[in-house]
Amino acid sequence: MTDSSTRDGFNTSRRDFLKFGGLAAAGTTLGAAAGAGFVLGRDPDANVGWGRTEAGKDMFFNRKPFEVDHAPTLEIVGPVERPEWSDFLFNRYPVIGQAIMDGWNPNNGWETIEDERVREYYSRHPDRWPEMLQAFVEMDRRSQHRGKHRDRFALAWAYGNAYDKGLMTANFPPVPYEHPDVDDFKWVKGEPAKFKSPAHASKLVKQMAFKFGMSIVGITKLDHSFVFKNMMRMGGSNRNWGDEVPKHWKNIIVFGAPMNWDPMYAAAGYSTSYDAYFRARMATGLMTAWLGELGYAGRPQWPGRDYEVILPPIAIQAGMGEASRNGCLMTPELGPNIRLAAVITNLDLEPDKPVNLHMREFCEECKICADACPSGSISQADKPDDVVRGYKKFKFNQDSCFRFWSTAPTDNGKGCRICIAVCPYTRKNNWIHTVVKEMDPRDPSGITRKALLAMQHNFFYYPEAEAYHPDWTGGNFAGYHEPPEWLRTENYLDVEKTWEYDGNWEGF
Repeated sequence: MTDSSTRDGFNTSRRDFLKFGGLAAAGTTLGAAAGAGFVLGRDPDANVGWGRTEAGKDMFFNRKPFEVDHAPTLEIVGPVERPEWSDFLFNRYPVIGQAIMDGWNPNNGWETIEDERVREYYSRHPDRWPEMLQAFVEMDRRSQHRGKHRDRFALAWAYGNAYDKGLMTANFPPVPYEHPDVDDFKWVKGEPAKFKSPAHASKLVKQMAFKFGMSIVGITKLDHSFVFKNMMRMGGSNRNWGDEVPKHWKNIIVFGAPMNWDPMYAAAGYSTSYDAYFRARMATGLMTAWLGELGYAGRPQWPGRDYEVILPPIAIQAGMGEASRNGCLMTPELGPNIRLAAVITNLDLEPDKPVNLHMREFCEECKICADACPSGSISQADKPDDVVRGYKKFKFNQDSCFRFWSTAPTDNGKGCRICIAVCPYTRKNNWIHTVVKEMDPRDPSGITRKALLAMQHNFFYYPEAEAYHPDWTGGNFAGYHEPPEWLRTENYLDVEKTWEYDGNWEGF
């Protein structure tokens, strides 16, 4: 017997056979690795950190099975009215602040302020005036205590101010200056490009919103019920427009991005809305410029104050989600952790339909945001208990909310986000929550919802509402979670840590 064998004329030694087998195995391994690399390379997650968003993978929930003709959280129970200028908190408070700086004494009552729009609002809501008055007191108190807490919040303030300064100094998109019939067309080039159909236009517009960094997007006809009266952004002193809606305002593209999760969980001192505000504002400019290149008008709407429309109900009409107990838009992917922006356009688009994800039933049973609210601004009612401009909703007090905002240990003395942080829908999408979010809308028995809420109430730590307050109003700067490592000054700055964190990083 020899070390070689012959089969069909092919002579090989055992050693050669092993060498050949080893090469074949190596080749198979390399081939499998190459194949896996090819597949993974095509995965949008591989695109340098922007893949999921650019490919629209942040908007992963399939809304199609839940489409309805009428949004359940936009229930009309009375005459529908358009919002007044004064209904927007961030219109009222600067006017009040300027009046105080000019020598007006707010203790004389809202009836004595010169601006008739402010008087009109508080004539409808006289019970809210003490809250607004206290907000200005809290601003002064915060400024007196700000310095002694810089060691603790320095990194958080730097993070927020980086985006704030970007928003304040950016001139993109520029604030509208001229009449909308002129300003909205300033980037239009040539004749409008002809799309194959409104459906094709909508599909492409959504893809571009994702490319511009937005996580969730929807399209709807512009409902004039949500266009402010007497509020049009124009340069100079001509800002009172009246009731007329420009004729070319046909459709509205609504989109949004989340605030950075980890600081937002650690509200109120460590988080900022400006990170999402900045991205959303830039996206409105990019979308408007893109539409202009194709020959269509655009009117950008961006946070925090550059609006002519109320965006949450419009986003509900566009199928992005439903109204939550605290009045925010709640999406299946992000919960209420979404900052909205939009572009109004004359481009013919196929609108999305609203959805019924049974979020209203979830909010009716949950109440976690109302329990956590440090200002008691969110209704504890079992069912929607207010009617606003003809729509049934949960009662919410803007002015008491703003009163707590004014105590926040942020560098500009504004912000909270606690109700957003504690919402079960805001939790990151690990597999458990992804499964629950898919099951709950499909479960007519409510067992899934009850199981999730039992877990939330019993296994997760929520500080008492009073603990969220700053120390000068009796709290201890609590957060739903502890702040992330990169916002803890003791980890990076030469400071003496004299504080403890109330919260838990994992929430338990």
